Amino acid sequence: MRIPARGRVTGTLAVVFTPDLPTGRLVFRLWPNGPRQAREGSRLSVSDVRLGGRPAAAALTDPTTVVVRRGRPFAAGVPVRASMRFALRVPGPVADRLARAGRSLRLGSFFPLLPWEPGVGWDTDPATTSLAETSSSPTADFSVRLHLPAGTSAIASGDPAGDGVWRARAVRDFAVAVGRFRAATVTAHAPRPVRVVVGVAAGMSVRPAAVAGEVGDDLVLLSHRFGPYPWPSLRVAVLPGQHRLGIEYPAMLFLGAGTRGELTRHEVAHQWFYSLVGDDQARDPVLDEGLATYAMGPLPVRFKVTPAFLRLTGEPMSFWQGRPYRAYQLGVYIDGARAARSLGPRSLVDCALRAYVARNAYGIATQAGFVKAVATVIPSAPRTLARFGIPARRG
Repeated sequence: MRIPARGRVTGTLAVVFTPDLPTGRLVFRLWPNGPRQAREGSRLSVSDVRLGGRPAAAALTDPTTVVVRRGRPFAAGVPVRASMRFALRVPGPVADRLARAGRSLRLGSFFPLLPWEPGVGWDTDPATTSLAETSSSPTADFSVRLHLPAGTSAIASGDPAGDGVWRARAVRDFAVAVGRFRAATVTAHAPRPVRVVVGVAAGMSVRPAAVAGEVGDDLVLLSHRFGPYPWPSLRVAVLPGQHRLGIEYPAMLFLGAGTRGELTRHEVAHQWFYSLVGDDQARDPVLDEGLATYAMGPLPVRFKVTPAFLRLTGEPMSFWQGRPYRAYQLGVYIDGARAARSLGPRSLVDCALRAYVARNAYGIATQAGFVKAVATVIPSAPRTLARFGIPARRG
């Protein structure tokens, strides 16, 4: 990737992918072209698509979906090598996963992402119009070479390997922040030693050491509750233009100046509920947002209990995006946390969630799989969760 001080970000993507089911196509998602991101000024385009080094037929079937085909199907268990060039237009200082704010750059869900769900096939859910995600992707090993503007540095998923290369193992996405940062590092025992590296963009009054200490404490607490944090580091970029907004990526967080306390813990909890245990965020948003909200602790007083969304907690983003954003917050975040709490005492629920994490680590979970896993610890879970519209069987 080449990340200039101004203008488009450009790069080359090379993928080695082994499907576990036969398929007649490859699919890549271009999330910067979703309705909300496109309105903000984002645009991702691809060119020079190849399979095994040879030019391949590729079609943009909708603004966020590229389909690649060849003359014969792709067999299960046989590696496929695909490559393409990409170019990304990044908007200005918007409160979203793609933004330039001053001399800082935020890049999340920014490159062509392969949305394969093992045992299912391609996840081709439409992009949402809401401030939410509809992405899904399997875990992979990433090696990314970054060419940065002079005088800047990067904070990204994984760890630097020298000569501008970053490597991240067993993660389902890759994110990066670029800018001039004041940094602090702490070691959190979660329970293995984890380097927590925080960079605060120049000009912001936030203290890097304070953020690093808070994130480190959250890692320790949540690892005791849900199981070991599996990566050697967690990197955090505090950037302008986000205020109280946090955005989660595997082994990487974007935080705003006002993101602290319960909000920081919510974002750290996503390292278990989305990063480690993935989900189709369009189909099952409660599995990441609801469970991360449960992990925060007691619900904020401002969120009053309402029966309006009972039995709707398991609905997909296609249901919520046509309703006020507050309805999505109450129905998925708050009632998702209430659903987990309704299962029993916190120690018992945490034990059930440890079982869920252990069974689904590095995979893509479903609501039915969630119910099945927690029922191994709490046999009444299927009946309790059904009251919130979280099904024991996949529809």
